[in-house]
Amino acid sequence: MKACKVLLPFTLLGTALGVDMARYQAGSGVDASFEPFLESLYAFAEDHTSTDTFTDFFVPDTGRLIVLENTAEGPDAIVKLKQALLPTTGEKQWNHLPNATTVHSETSTEKIYNVLGVIQSRFDGGNCSVAYYSSRFTVLKDSNGKVRNEAHSGSLVLYDDYVVDPPHSPTNIPC
Repeated sequence: MKACKVLLPFTLLGTALGVDMARYQAGSGVDASFEPFLESLYAFAEDHTSTDTFTDFFVPDTGRLIVLENTAEGPDAIVKLKQALLPTTGEKQWNHLPNATTVHSETSTEKIYNVLGVIQSRFDGGNCSVAYYSSRFTVLKDSNGKVRNEAHSGSLVLYDDYVVDPPHSPTNIPC
């Protein structure tokens, strides 16, 4: 009984933070496989300790992460940018809440998804604020033209947070 009282708060904390797909809405042409791909990608983006478990989503050597004016190409640069935004000390936590998801464009070799959503930034000590985001995800297709929406498959060409509003954290919009 005492173990339950001790462990329950940690269990609840784990469910309070993290990817929340409840408002995810796939538009026309969005592959069903993109939702679990996005959820997994966000989960590793939100993990302040993840390095290669995040970068192995990206095309090796040439995969890019762009957050507003900040561009990182290749695994080392991607980790460096991620850690600049989400310190490895754990005092800041992210919670992605994606919403409307559409197809931005598609070719025979790749598909670009556009995702709108909210990101919560929680800081130790209680501060929680939100920002609105628009992101594009460019994902490779295989030789048969099927989109490679598979976690850790090296298929993500570009993760582009082209809108984050307000563009700073914490923001003045409370959770």
